[in-house]
Amino acid sequence: MNALIASRSLISFKLGFLTGLGAMTADFILMITTYFAFNMINNNVIRAIYIVGGSYMILLALLIAKSNPEKTIKNGDSRSKTTSSIISYSTSLALGLANPYQILWWLSAGLSFLSIFGPAAITGLFIAILIWITLFPLLVRAGYYYGGRAAIIAIKVFSIAVLLSFAGLILYEGILEFGFHWA
Repeated sequence: MNALIASRSLISFKLGFLTGLGAMTADFILMITTYFAFNMINNNVIRAIYIVGGSYMILLALLIAKSNPEKTIKNGDSRSKTTSSIISYSTSLALGLANPYQILWWLSAGLSFLSIFGPAAITGLFIAILIWITLFPLLVRAGYYYGGRAAIIAIKVFSIAVLLSFAGLILYEGILEFGFHWA
């Protein structure tokens, strides 16, 4: 998710922040869903989540590879500001809801965290996420301001590498670890 936030932060702080906000919204939805549906989830659902999540990450990596942040930064986004904002938010929301690691975190550590420390600790967790999604885009923007083209290339390559690495791992685990074997 941080790779996507970094990529969007190259265009503007607002898009980076909204990308983080979409991810945080996904965390909130997953927290509520996990709390109420923990015992109803089976391995077939988890396998499907892995495959959808990994495939979506590959798509995002390809879109980042195809994108030209320098052109967007110099010329302004060709889409309306509202459309760009909605796309940034909804893309990360969808990625968060389809990300098996995010889902499994809430099913394991998140649920344990909630049961041990209670709702007050969850409030602290979301405050920490809010601080992160504010500071991280600001730091990326500062890197772009001082590093220019080199920062753009570094963030783009890093974002693609991270997304493809996690996509590969997620697909591997979803296909092989959950019992699907090639004939």
